[in-house]
Amino acid sequence: MDFFKDSNTKPFAIAIVILLVALMVFCLVCVFCLGEEPQNIGVNLGQGWYYPLTVQVVELDRETDTVACVDGAGNCWEFYGVEDWQVDDFASLLMDSKGTPSIYDDEIIITRYAGTFEG
Repeated sequence: MDFFKDSNTKPFAIAIVILLVALMVFCLVCVFCLGEEPQNIGVNLGQGWYYPLTVQVVELDRETDTVACVDGAGNCWEFYGVEDWQVDDFASLLMDSKGTPSIYDDEIIITRYAGTFEG
């Protein structure tokens, strides 16, 4: 093999082999790891999987002390405590996803006033 006798081509050939092996490893990782569904949404803080959600207040029910909100995707959320809220206020919610991809079992952990839009 005259190809490896030349001292200038041997490092080049070794580099090509290393790159090919790295490419094969990358492809195997992609095939076996990227095909999985994400298990959880948000950040695991030890007690649950939390994520932030911004909503807009759309209705206040003072009889039941309920604030009804809508998020950007059109999902409705409710929490208690109408005392300082007004329709069209924005709220930041800390949500617990319960470790599931479905939003229908998510729970509001904390609510905070996030302002209002005056255009």
